[in-house]
Amino acid sequence: MFGPRQGCLFMNLMTILLCVLGGAACGAVDASGKPAVYDIVCVADATTEERAALVSLQGLVNRSVPELYLLSTRDGTEAAWVKWYGEYGLAGTELGLEAAFKKHAGAAKGYVVYDPALPDTLNIAIILAGLDDAIVCGPSTEERMKGLGLACLHDLRGRWVEKLAAYQWAVDTLLKRSDLKVMATFEQGAAPEPRPDMDYVVAHRGFCMGLSINEADYAPEAALWDRVQSAAPRGAMMLGWHTSHDGEATHVNFGSRHSVWVYCGAASNMSFHQHVAARKPFVQDHCAQAECDPQARYVTVTLSDGDSWHSMADMQKKFWQHPRRGEVPLGWEIAPVFSRVGPAILEYYYATRTPNDYFVGGPSGIAYNYLSGYRDWAAYLEDTARIMQDTSLRAIWVINRKVRHLPGGVIEHRLKNGPIEYTRAQMEGMGGLKDKYGADWTDPQMVDRYIRGIPEALGFFQGWERIPGEGNRWVEGRPWMPTGALVRRDLDAVLKEVEQAAGVSRPAFIPTHVNCYDADMDVVVELVRRLTDLGYTVVRPDRFLCLAQDANRRGLCGR
Repeated sequence: MFGPRQGCLFMNLMTILLCVLGGAACGAVDASGKPAVYDIVCVADATTEERAALVSLQGLVNRSVPELYLLSTRDGTEAAWVKWYGEYGLAGTELGLEAAFKKHAGAAKGYVVYDPALPDTLNIAIILAGLDDAIVCGPSTEERMKGLGLACLHDLRGRWVEKLAAYQWAVDTLLKRSDLKVMATFEQGAAPEPRPDMDYVVAHRGFCMGLSINEADYAPEAALWDRVQSAAPRGAMMLGWHTSHDGEATHVNFGSRHSVWVYCGAASNMSFHQHVAARKPFVQDHCAQAECDPQARYVTVTLSDGDSWHSMADMQKKFWQHPRRGEVPLGWEIAPVFSRVGPAILEYYYATRTPNDYFVGGPSGIAYNYLSGYRDWAAYLEDTARIMQDTSLRAIWVINRKVRHLPGGVIEHRLKNGPIEYTRAQMEGMGGLKDKYGADWTDPQMVDRYIRGIPEALGFFQGWERIPGEGNRWVEGRPWMPTGALVRRDLDAVLKEVEQAAGVSRPAFIPTHVNCYDADMDVVVELVRRLTDLGYTVVRPDRFLCLAQDANRRGLCGR
């Protein structure tokens, strides 16, 4: 049986703390009058095979109700959500690995063995686990599965010698049985590696592969993904992230071409989070109107990457937990789809925001997609408008790129002045900054579609970084504002970018975007202080857009 593991003893204290600090957690009852108790298992010291087994079992157990929660570390945000859920009447109790398998093995009808010699069989095992209610295991844990009274449903060892043949079998055999509303890309390396989103794929009987969408260099792999995504229904989600043979832009563009909602995943316990309902509507205050100072230089600052599932589950890259949050006006990109996939997590942000915190939809609406390449763009905007109403969002930070793979690992971007080619290394090795040509495309047709498709929006921002050659524009009186500067630790360089974006015309409006990987809250607060000392007026995104609307109404723009 599973041997005892060191660590996670802190969870005994965590359970006690839930009783003391979690309000009604320990005395809470569910609708039937019984305590709403769930099991917490720490996997910090678990082997790879044990983690694969647990994450697949978690997906089975959490299909209908939140019963099994995994901790990958002894502290951090996963434990913080345990405390937060105490306020919802959920009481977590620690359970060891062996006890967890004994208690929950009844959720499975058997097990499936993946082949460590072909790591991608782990992905196929995850598909089969969801479809056939199986626990995923490696060879060394098979006897333990038998000890739980489970029979082998599938043994993938030695069935294929290379991954393309394995995935071809999965597409031919399992695709029609899978619920393609949930898909994922899990690239496997030299050894099989369980991924955080796998429990969610199992829970929803979804489909996952570790193949590239690079049609120029890996055409057979891309053809399989084309077949899978072409079969997906409206509202299908793509989790995980791109492979090493692709780039962010081409991965997102491929999903957009197939009308698939793309998300940067890697969030643990999503099969659990999906079941904890919010207690109140998602509401934030909005600026109704503002009077623009004709001589002012306005700046707004928004944190990037908050739309990714891992940022939502990781307290916005820890920015949200920083003691200085709330000192300055700051926009926060969020994933509005969490109103459906993690309602209580989303509610946490609304419940704990300060008057200086303001939420905007992360790139580029209901999901991270590029509208210029989106096949069913009208449906995308309809879904985005609806979920913005549900989550009290009045602005979106958009990223829009039109790209394609060229042979040899080259990626062609369509930009304002025509196409330009970057290698994948260039795109990912510039510290978040590209050269003088940039990466985003401000497609006039795309802008018009957003403006008309989401009439309740105050306005829109665009671009991870500065978009060369693009300035602010107003369409039907509403502003479309390209990023003026990318905020990182080198504040002297940031201030230089802001000065360039401000130009000589007044009033000036400069949106800035925080590189969450090269900054922290101290950097943001210091930037605002230095901007203020230089005579800039720093405001929340909603006030910024209202001021821009007022400037347009009064004919002040471009003076």
